[in-house]
Amino acid sequence: MKNFNKAFTLAEVLITLGIIGIVAAMTLPTVLSKYREQVVLTKLKRVYSVMNQAITSSMVDNGSTLYWENTLDPIDFYNKYYKGYLKVTKIEELGEANDNGILLYFADGSLLKCFRQGRDYNFFIDNKRYKNDPESLIYGKDVFSFRFNDDLGAQTAVEAKFHIGKKFEPYKHAWDGTEETLYTDTNFGCNNKKHYSGQQADYCTALIQYHNWSIPEDYPIKF
Repeated sequence: MKNFNKAFTLAEVLITLGIIGIVAAMTLPTVLSKYREQVVLTKLKRVYSVMNQAITSSMVDNGSTLYWENTLDPIDFYNKYYKGYLKVTKIEELGEANDNGILLYFADGSLLKCFRQGRDYNFFIDNKRYKNDPESLIYGKDVFSFRFNDDLGAQTAVEAKFHIGKKFEPYKHAWDGTEETLYTDTNFGCNNKKHYSGQQADYCTALIQYHNWSIPEDYPIKF
């Protein structure tokens, strides 16, 4: 009986490898993009949960956030209201040149910058990139804005309506409540590639939350 099995020729092997390479080249960027997207979403949801749990626990000892002191420097605010309730690996003070802000390092490699008397926060997905190359960071991809502000201060009731009575929330200062404005707002809209060192795109975090902590199909920043 004849054996019809035969080895592949070199040409056939090269053609097969070429096809595999083309398919990989076409699909790998999408796979990597989806992976980076999931890393971002996981860390965003985690910091949102961890911060709100810490605030809730602190309220048991320190009372309603409505009466928390909002004139403290960030380090004093941390020591009074977060210390003992929030697990961080390191704290770094930035000094007067950076609004007396502080950096809170988390075990997953992310970083939270707290400034303006503990009201405003920038969340960095990768603390090493923040330290080594902050100019390259992009809002809505590498850095995300949050706010914790339970009193009006200098804001109007309209500007603060999505923060009053809340805890740690995606930045929504002056938001009108529509999805369109999350994209188009002149000052904070998530509408193009805005670098950390320049114009802000603070609403990107709120846009992701608006879509139930997922990236919408028309999200303007690619991962």
